[in-house]
Amino acid sequence: MDFIVNVQLKFLVQLQEKDSQISEIIEKQKNLPNIIASLKVNLDKAQKDFAEEAQDYDNSAKERRSLEGLLQDAESKVKKLKERIPEIKTNKEYQALLKEVSAAEQEKSDIEEKILILLEKMDDLKDRRAEKGKIVKEEETSFTKEKEKIEKDFNQLSEILRELESQKTHLLPQMDSKLLAEYNRLISRRKGVAVVRVQNEHCLGCHMRLPPQVFTEIKKNEKIIYCLNCKRILYWKPQNIVS
Repeated sequence: MDFIVNVQLKFLVQLQEKDSQISEIIEKQKNLPNIIASLKVNLDKAQKDFAEEAQDYDNSAKERRSLEGLLQDAESKVKKLKERIPEIKTNKEYQALLKEVSAAEQEKSDIEEKILILLEKMDDLKDRRAEKGKIVKEEETSFTKEKEKIEKDFNQLSEILRELESQKTHLLPQMDSKLLAEYNRLISRRKGVAVVRVQNEHCLGCHMRLPPQVFTEIKKNEKIIYCLNCKRILYWKPQNIVS
């Protein structure tokens, strides 16, 4: 920052740059849970879909056990009815019993058909459950990879933050105490921005046009000058200066 003649102004610009970077990093770190949550959306959906398929399969398995219980009861009923045939004495009783046997066998047949249909459904559910499980594993792998990358980036940000804090600690003792107090007051009142550049005769803090004579003085970077509108500290950076 050799283009800034006033040493205290140079310190103020450096302090603002470090505070802006620190604020940006802290804001990013605050958003880490939201970033992780957004990465987890696809995984959450895959897990939900898998859970629904698994529940459907479990419900069908439960229904199958219930039907198999009913089938056993129906088979037992048919068997007991047929065991009564030798005991029949009259044709009327025989016809009545055959009717009962026929109804019981129909009931048994209906249950068997329901079981067959359910078994086909369960085979389909099993395949769908396996497919959803495969998707869950793929999403888990993807999420873990992306999460590790994000966490690595955030760890690097933490290292940068510590370095910036260290640089700031070494800078503060060199600054005029009254200027530093004014800087901190502006930081709290101006959303973290106390020192701004002037460009095309405008304050980049509030975008107000500066009087020509004030702009001329600012371009010298020889003293502390405040914006007449927003009261921020102003400095000039030549266009040929990159950083």
